[in-house]
Amino acid sequence: MKHHNPHTPILIREAMNIQPRVFARYEFGKEKMADLQGLDDKAIEDKVSGLVQASQ
Repeated sequence: MKHHNPHTPILIREAMNIQPRVFARYEFGKEKMADLQGLDDKAIEDKVSGLVQASQ
């Protein structure tokens, strides 16, 4: 993900016993969260792409 988006700040944290989710922070303090539990790679990519498109 970082390789394909070198100018986008991406932080990945690994933690045990935590549900997988992604957060997107936009201008003016707006933030969105998407749950990634049980999703395959393609579904995760779609969720992240949706969050990116919401910023444009």
